[in-house]
Amino acid sequence: METYNRDRHLHGVEEYEEQVNQTTGRDFSIGLAIGLLIGTVGGLLLAPKSGDALRDDITEQTQKLSKSKDGGSGEGGNFKEKVQEKTDQLRDKMEDKKGDISAKKGEMDEKKRVKSLDESAVKAQKDAIQEEVKEPQTDDPRTVDMSKYAEKLDDDKKK
Repeated sequence: METYNRDRHLHGVEEYEEQVNQTTGRDFSIGLAIGLLIGTVGGLLLAPKSGDALRDDITEQTQKLSKSKDGGSGEGGNFKEKVQEKTDQLRDKMEDKKGDISAKKGEMDEKKRVKSLDESAVKAQKDAIQEEVKEPQTDDPRTVDMSKYAEKLDDDKKK
């Protein structure tokens, strides 16, 4: 269902679309300005330092950076040494991790080897059982080999 728009019918479609485009741009600009104003005021009210202290900190940091770029013997050299030290520490940690990983890989390989040995032993036992079951005297499940029991009875009687 289409709604009736009085401006569209009174002024024509072109004028109406032009007005909508101008209003949209104008509304966005006003919202942006209000948002910037509110953000600036909120930032100033919630700032942890006063303006003078903040400016001093920024100036100090800028001076430190400019000295380090000039290659001065002060903070710049110390910064390079710290970076080199941290890099060396990271390399040492990576070497340790590399050793740990290779040790764990060795353990996993050993576990796989033992598991494969166990599996092969189990398979050999299963094969032996199947071979024993296939013996000709055991074809009839109702037959029992009494010779094994006879030997045990003879040994028990001798004692």
